[in-house]
Amino acid sequence: MFLVWHVIIKAMKLNLFGRKKIAQEIQDDIFRKMTTDRKIRLGSQLWLLAKELTKEKGFYGNNRSKTTVGKGR
Repeated sequence: MFLVWHVIIKAMKLNLFGRKKIAQEIQDDIFRKMTTDRKIRLGSQLWLLAKELTKEKGFYGNNRSKTTVGKGR
């Protein structure tokens, strides 16, 4: 998770100096300077974070049992 926060802080610092950049420009600057290994580690950490967030939220997919199809929430 450290790498995720490091990237977020770096993005915030990039926006404090010079002209304001759009999010895509900031993201491009960060990822251009990163090694492939760091990109892969960051991607896997973000995937794990997203997995944890969806676990807490619950599953609201389309695969429901026949008893719940047609019933309101």
